Amino acid sequence: MGTRREFLAGLAAGPLVASSSLAAGNPLFPVLSKPRLGAEFFLNNSETRDSISRHFQLMAETGLTVARIFTIWDQVEHEEGRWDFTRYDWIYDAAARNGILIANTLCSEDPPGWMDTAPFYHQWADLSNPQLRPFSEKYIEQVVTHYKGHPAHGVWLLQNEPGFRGNVEPYVLAAYARWLEKKYGTVANLNKVWYRQLHRFDEARVPETSGWIDYAANLDWRRFRIDHLVDQLRWIHSQVDRYHPGALTHCNPPGLLDNMPAGGRDPWRIKSTVHFLGSSIHASWHFGIFPRAEFGVAYGYCCDLVRSASAPAPWWVTELQAGPTILTGSRPLNPTADEITCWLWDGIGNGARGIVFWLWHPRTEGREAGEWGLAGPNGEPTERTRATQAVARLLRPHEEFFATAKPVPARAAILYDTEAMLLYSIDRNASEKVDVVMHPLIGCYKALHNAHVPVDFLDTRALEAGAAYRYAVLYLPNCYALSASSAAAIREFVRGGGTVWADGLVAWKNQQGATREFPPGPLSDVFGFTLEDIQAEPEKFALSEGDNAGEQWRCLIPAGAAQVLLHGPNGRPAAVENIFGKGRAIYFGTALTLGYLHGGDARVREWIASPAVAASRDLPVRMTQGPPLCSFRALRTPDRSAAVIGNWGKAARARVQFPPGTKSVVEILSGAQVPLRRTDTAEVEIELRDGGCAVLLASA
Repeated sequence: MGTRREFLAGLAAGPLVASSSLAAGNPLFPVLSKPRLGAEFFLNNSETRDSISRHFQLMAETGLTVARIFTIWDQVEHEEGRWDFTRYDWIYDAAARNGILIANTLCSEDPPGWMDTAPFYHQWADLSNPQLRPFSEKYIEQVVTHYKGHPAHGVWLLQNEPGFRGNVEPYVLAAYARWLEKKYGTVANLNKVWYRQLHRFDEARVPETSGWIDYAANLDWRRFRIDHLVDQLRWIHSQVDRYHPGALTHCNPPGLLDNMPAGGRDPWRIKSTVHFLGSSIHASWHFGIFPRAEFGVAYGYCCDLVRSASAPAPWWVTELQAGPTILTGSRPLNPTADEITCWLWDGIGNGARGIVFWLWHPRTEGREAGEWGLAGPNGEPTERTRATQAVARLLRPHEEFFATAKPVPARAAILYDTEAMLLYSIDRNASEKVDVVMHPLIGCYKALHNAHVPVDFLDTRALEAGAAYRYAVLYLPNCYALSASSAAAIREFVRGGGTVWADGLVAWKNQQGATREFPPGPLSDVFGFTLEDIQAEPEKFALSEGDNAGEQWRCLIPAGAAQVLLHGPNGRPAAVENIFGKGRAIYFGTALTLGYLHGGDARVREWIASPAVAASRDLPVRMTQGPPLCSFRALRTPDRSAAVIGNWGKAARARVQFPPGTKSVVEILSGAQVPLRRTDTAEVEIELRDGGCAVLLASA
């Protein structure tokens, strides 16, 4: 068991500094020594030494201890070979005077204007370009050597929101040919799989992506894109390490609520290139499928996903929407003071080591000018800065606790089915608004979040390495494509005593899109049946008497196959449970998690969440009563506990259970002592105002 744990830790951390030392607050990396609030300081052309100095003073007064910056290549090498860091020196020096650490984002993929290869920055130029790479290497050398010894330096971000612009140049195709050769060994082996026959690997081109297409070639291309991005990030990391050996590294893949692998981003793979992971989380851009009352669910999903991908290393919210989107973003939106407060405490309660706003003050020209700012154009206070300052002030006297406390471990995990995500990017009808892979995943999370149980995400590589043993319950929300290795890992998990919960088209296809029988395919022995048929249902329907929980498909479970949990209106089984080995497998014959995302029915939430709720009853800190529209987090040290509650709905009462030895509980936002009710545990009740937060700190 110890060997397996060591392997999984290595899988998560990559060949970098041990994640355990990061999590323990390695003194070499003060930027991770405690939870920190911060903001991006964008270097407007109008900034002067005095304006920068004033802004950093105001940032410090607001309680910020991290400033993220972009060292934009064109601004430090506006003419070839003439390097000028004067204005960025003003930033670093102002940060040092105010006790603020710099998170410096490298921009080696954004060539300067004099190279005449990109119309502006944020272009994601491909670093496999042999004409760009020597210049990028020089840029990294100049920036890293200039600031590596500065007292304000905290961490290097390898690239902002790493990804692809989409151009396919000859050097990308050359990298693709090398990737194919490494995978297949010989062209003959490739030709056994691909539809189009090749004579040489370098004949490979980007495949057609719509209509009747070659699955094998398409999947290879999508998997190559993931590896290609990882290779570029590893190259950047190698250059940083060359000029600043052992330096702390980070990056922030965006789009956590989207199909990231289909876009070339696998968060677990990206984590292998840096010491710790973060992400961009912008309500205006990313929360489009959620009403505002469910912004806590959307934010919680993003935080739990990035925390899971970065584990056991620390994690950040690297960009959090700070201010109004008026013309940019997917919808006009200005976070309220209550939303800012709930987001900050929810991240802190989930163990975030940093929450960094985008931006401190608005840009003054170009796209996004006047928008996104936490503060006004000249640092003027807003309700958002005041809310941030209030959180920072409350953190200070409790800094020791929040620096050492760990989130209560989850008993349940949701499978992040990378194979289904890649396959669905090919299978999906482009006009279809419902994403039957991502939306069930999010709906499953929503049910567990609304049931107030902690949950992790588990990616398929970790599943295949045996990581499911850490959990009592594993959720498979419409995981319709599973490799033989994943299916085998699930079988062993259940055989050994775990509970697996699934819905929809589970295990219908393998990772290449091949299917030989109805769901659950190779897991029919685990679930105790094979579906008789799948009926498409364009409208919601009754799964059982008195509900409207059926969505997308009616999956026909044969009679007598397993213990029936629900009967449909026609008397057929609608949900079943099967004992397999020491464990059990639960199955619902429709896209139940998708339906919960859309509807939020309390019965459906119970059907989904009940195994995780039961498995979590032994947790030392848990919410035993509270409204669904609450975010709940729990933290522990050997002698103290904390419960963080964010209420996204109407005023309500919540009940929280603490360890039996608890002697006192204080709600630190108000400073009020909370009465304890002792039975076999210690329990408190608290009133939550509309949109309000509560942070309960319990001492033994």
